[in-house]
Amino acid sequence: MDIKGLWTIVSAKVMNMTTFEMEWTPKKKLLELPEDHPFKMFSRAMFEFEDTKYNMLAPIPIPEGTPQSEIDEAVAAGKLKMVDGQAMLSESHDIKFEDGKYFADSGERGTVFDEPINPWKPIEECGNTLILSNQYQIVRVGETPSEVKETVKEVKQVNAETAAAAGTYVGKYTYFVGSPEDKKTDEPFTLILNADGTGTQNRNDLEIKVPDWSLTGNEFKMTEKFLGTIDYTGTLEGTKLTLFNGDPANNFTCAYVYEKE
Repeated sequence: MDIKGLWTIVSAKVMNMTTFEMEWTPKKKLLELPEDHPFKMFSRAMFEFEDTKYNMLAPIPIPEGTPQSEIDEAVAAGKLKMVDGQAMLSESHDIKFEDGKYFADSGERGTVFDEPINPWKPIEECGNTLILSNQYQIVRVGETPSEVKETVKEVKQVNAETAAAAGTYVGKYTYFVGSPEDKKTDEPFTLILNADGTGTQNRNDLEIKVPDWSLTGNEFKMTEKFLGTIDYTGTLEGTKLTLFNGDPANNFTCAYVYEKE
């Protein structure tokens, strides 16, 4: 495929702020985002492919009263391009054609386990679209994409016990397994469990996502995801929920005790 020319976004990978996972999101959904949303720019981005490089073009408003000479200087320096009268910030990346495939320089540098990182990532063909950096799906301007990538999450099936346990749980105290009598109540904390098996933990002035929780009998399991992932186990007895953020037999494991509202 000859990729030279102007391409536009079909879909882009953006972060799901609930699960903190990158998901393919079609342009039509990106266009529905509020104007000040950081991912809105993906919907209007364009890509200009030349022989040895591509330019990622992002629309930018030119402040009223900006002298034409300044605009001309930015265009001449390659920092700005005009596309159908729209000013576009231009970011250039190298590409190469090798063994029948195109590769783009990701800009990654350095080593992993003393092995140098290969910055050249393949540009994948997907019907009449291209997958660039495993982040953008693009199609040539004027063409209809043969397919549109979209991450579709399977609807989670929860058991009746899990659904019935949904609600708001107020934190009563915490303690270390090795010192159950030394209860801490310094910071308030709450846990909101949704009937679909997701939830939110509010602790230490943070809103922490709970992408998964379940109840079988009185055995409780929960995954908390913020900067990393923590798996909890515990029990729900009546309205009292006790969770452990590690091995319940380890003296240094912290236990969290809640009461359902």
